[in-house]
Amino acid sequence: MKTETKLKVFKDGHNFASAHILPGMGKCERLHGHNYYVTVELCGTADEKGAIIDFNVINPIIALICDALDHKTLLAEKNEGMTISREGDSIKISLDNKKYQFPASDCVLLPVTTTTVEKLSAYILGELLRELTGKLDTIDWIEVGVREGAGQMALTRQNMR
Repeated sequence: MKTETKLKVFKDGHNFASAHILPGMGKCERLHGHNYYVTVELCGTADEKGAIIDFNVINPIIALICDALDHKTLLAEKNEGMTISREGDSIKISLDNKKYQFPASDCVLLPVTTTTVEKLSAYILGELLRELTGKLDTIDWIEVGVREGAGQMALTRQNMR
């Protein structure tokens, strides 16, 4: 019989506050923001030291990913409902009859079709996997949850084996 062990990582510093626009989603099509909280769960077999992964490895990576999104406007590069262009130090967005302009340094262009919590959890999982390359030998699966306020969370899981 195989024993599975799961770790759940959720702590201060694994959060970010960001603005976004969700084209085609009613009132959420207006520029608005949320406080997001990130949870990472890993399942696997403990190594010879008794750990699935060292908390000192994963916690700083999650914090760095969150820091890169914190206090930014998140823009979906692949969204067909909005036009995004860069002009000098500015990002310009056209959406229906609305036009926005932001300092480029205040924006993060994400390679997603929309910035829902579902897509944000998948994006963060991808970033986490990229940063953990070569450190996942003991991991069976990894799951990232992004909570948008109380009672609303999306989860994206990647099986490693």
